[in-house]
Amino acid sequence: MLTEVRIPALPPRSGHAFVELARRHGDFAIVGVAAVITLDPQGVCRQAGIALAGAGPTPIRAEAACARLIGERPTPALLREAAARAGDAAEPDSDLHASAEYRREMAQVLTRRALEQALGRAQGRS
Repeated sequence: MLTEVRIPALPPRSGHAFVELARRHGDFAIVGVAAVITLDPQGVCRQAGIALAGAGPTPIRAEAACARLIGERPTPALLREAAARAGDAAEPDSDLHASAEYRREMAQVLTRRALEQALGRAQGRS
């Protein structure tokens, strides 16, 4: 029996975001993206995490996208590049809600949005 779960607090200068695409509010997500970024005092990305939901048979951790961010000062171009790598990591199937191509494209778009939000929060902007 599970009696406790402990989740450590994020380090200072960290930001997170969750963005999803659903047909209606409250529906199961067609595609969802969770992102977290931690910056050092100079604004360089020291940690990054990106997870995709609805973009494959199981949740996907976009390792190549995260690796592209580490050690770099996030810029709009860098976030777009990382988002493209996340889209490449997607392995969606088509179903009656969305085609595989649409899900892959939305994984990329939503990753960019989630990274922008997480970065803003890490920089002290909401």
